[in-house]
Amino acid sequence: MSQEALHSTAEKSAALWVALAQRMLACARALRDELASQAADWPVNEQEFLLLWGCHEAPPDGISQSELAGRLAVSPAQVSGLVERLRCGRLLESRRAEHDRRRQLWRLTPEGRAMLDDCLRDLAARADSLDRRLGSDTVRALCRWLDQLLSPAPTAADLPQRGAA
Repeated sequence: MSQEALHSTAEKSAALWVALAQRMLACARALRDELASQAADWPVNEQEFLLLWGCHEAPPDGISQSELAGRLAVSPAQVSGLVERLRCGRLLESRRAEHDRRRQLWRLTPEGRAMLDDCLRDLAARADSLDRRLGSDTVRALCRWLDQLLSPAPTAADLPQRGAA
C-alpha cells in the first residue's frame, strides 16, 4: 500500500471516529435533556435518578462510589455529594465490603426502590416512543454495542503474539 493510500485510510478512520463521537455526544445530550425535563416532576434530579438506577443494576451486595462515578461519568467528589443527599433522604444505604472493610458499598433502600419504580413508570411513555421508532431489539443491540465500545481496549498482552500456536 502506498504512503498516500495509507495516509488517506488513517484520515478516513479518524474522520469516522470523530463522526461517531459527535453523534454519540448529541444523542447523550438529547437523552439527558429529556431525562432532566422528566425529572422536573420528581423528588430527585436526573443525576440522582441515574445514581439510583446504577444501584439498581448493581450486584445485591451493592456498588462502590468509584464504580458509580464511572457509570455516571462524573467525578468521585460529585458522587460523594449525591450519595450523601440520597442517604439522608433514606433512598440509599451503605455497608462495608466484606473483603475490604475500607470500601463502602451502596444499595437502594425499600424507599429508594419504590421511588425508582415511580420514576420508571413516568418514563414508560418516552420508552414506548423510542421502541416505536427503533424497535426494542434495536435498542437492546445498541446497548450491547455501546457496552462493547465502553469496555477497555485490549492491551498488547491481550493480543495474540506472532508465531504463537
